Amino acid sequence: MKHKIFALGVTLICMLGLTACGSSIQKNTVAGSRYDEAVFTKDYLLSVAQTLEDDYFENMYLQGITPDNFKEKLEDSFDESMLDVFAAGYRNWYDAIDELGYSSPDTLSEDISVTHIDEFSYYVNKDGELMVDATIEGKGNNSHTAVLEYSLDRKGMPTLISVNVNHSLPEKLKSAGLNTLLGMGMAFTVLIIIALVISLFPLINKMTEKKPETSKEITQKSMETVTSQIAEKEELSDDDELVAVIAAAIAAYQGSATAGGDGFVVRSVRKVGKASNWKRA
Repeated sequence: MKHKIFALGVTLICMLGLTACGSSIQKNTVAGSRYDEAVFTKDYLLSVAQTLEDDYFENMYLQGITPDNFKEKLEDSFDESMLDVFAAGYRNWYDAIDELGYSSPDTLSEDISVTHIDEFSYYVNKDGELMVDATIEGKGNNSHTAVLEYSLDRKGMPTLISVNVNHSLPEKLKSAGLNTLLGMGMAFTVLIIIALVISLFPLINKMTEKKPETSKEITQKSMETVTSQIAEKEELSDDDELVAVIAAAIAAYQGSATAGGDGFVVRSVRKVGKASNWKRA
């Protein structure tokens, strides 16, 4: 019994020790991470967010830069890796400014701004990257707030920038309902089109298949084929077989018993002007 109690106590001590080790990196600090907590303070992280929103994105917008021409106009201002990071962040911000709300481009810097960083909104994730969530607020009756999320490397350079608008629950439900209806509508439309195509298969088969010939048509074709073959044989004036047949017929008519028909010689065979007996038949 004592051994079991001792084993249980050791297990509890180990669990408490692991818990203490896990709490060395707190969610609202950079303590215990590879980042210098004296540099990456809350005020510093807030100033970075304000610089990204005010000095970069708003100035780009006022200069007429859009997500489509971003890389073309600013490819000389950033290196390749930074260009992709800022291009992705600017696209998110550009798509969100209408929902954030502002009066005019002249008052853009006053209407939209980064206001604060909440507690537990900056932390070092499991990959060892410093993640920061700053709040953006706009002005207007239908204005929304948004989260400017970014990550920094140890040199303080952004490795990720994104902007996500905070929608209310009714807005989320409305958006989800519209997406569901759109998806179901497209699915049913495709099914209806497929059903219509399948229903047309019998009609297509009837249009493409050949009608079976009647017995009368088959007989007529056979007679025409035989007649044409016989007529062709009659027209061959130099056909040896035809000459032999004619010679044998004449010999039989004259009552000659000789094989070659010695009483006459067939020198030529020519076609007469009038139709043959076969054609008259």
